[in-house]
Amino acid sequence: MTSCLSLVILNFAGEEVKGNPIPELVFGTALFLLGIFMLLAQRKSGSRLTDEDLQQNEGKFLRNQIRRRMQVAGMIAIIGVMIACGALIPWEKALATFAIYWMIVLGLAFWTILLAFADLAATRLHSSLELNQMNRQKQELERVAQQIRDAQASSTREPPA
Repeated sequence: MTSCLSLVILNFAGEEVKGNPIPELVFGTALFLLGIFMLLAQRKSGSRLTDEDLQQNEGKFLRNQIRRRMQVAGMIAIIGVMIACGALIPWEKALATFAIYWMIVLGLAFWTILLAFADLAATRLHSSLELNQMNRQKQELERVAQQIRDAQASSTREPPA
């Protein structure tokens, strides 16, 4: 953190600073590989989804969830490529381009975070709806079971005619 801050200060002071691109290349490559891994995992989930027999609304939710998560994974991979490529570009003569490029990277990162929060909200909403439906079914089953127990108790108390 201190070395990063000192590089920024030296750069604004007019001194030429040549940074080491290795950390950006490693981080960008790691993000790219993470994005590709996430894409493959969601693709595998999508292929299993077609094999299973699901209710219509459950299948629609899961397909939309896979689509949202594939978008997030793709954005992570794109950001990784942009970070790695940004480390290799000589920015000394094009400071405006440098600023625009990294604002695009930050914008994509912010958009990815928004997509992830949207997926989180949709999953939470779906889970709460499913939980409410299961609670209603549980109450109905408990009511029917109590009726059966009451019927059995009343039949054992009645004397045979």
